[in-house]
Amino acid sequence: MAKKTTFRAFAALSEGENVVVPLITDSLEWTLSSPPPLHQFTEPPLIVECEHLDLKPGAEVEEVLESQGETVTDIVGKEGWVANDPTLYEGLIPQNVEWTEFVDEKTGEWVYMDEFGARIEKPTAA
Repeated sequence: MAKKTTFRAFAALSEGENVVVPLITDSLEWTLSSPPPLHQFTEPPLIVECEHLDLKPGAEVEEVLESQGETVTDIVGKEGWVANDPTLYEGLIPQNVEWTEFVDEKTGEWVYMDEFGARIEKPTAA
């Protein structure tokens, strides 16, 4: 059986191209002790000092960028983002990228939801 190899690379952006800023809630810096246990990594982790930054918890990315003098011209996909109540997803294990198919961790049954978090019947293939 052949191993599938996957790699990632950062792309260089030309003048005027977009920068995508992903929304990240749980990341490595919240899970590491201080100092981090470097012996647990195959290569040293990227550690960024941020105590000197003027942080604004809960602020939107575009607000922070604009307060730093950056011009935000377009936000792709924000209109499709819906802030659903997290309690709707408690006990459910997501099974797809769209977060519409889940497995109930207690019963093992499949649960289907629409983009607003309302439970629906299993969608039929179109």
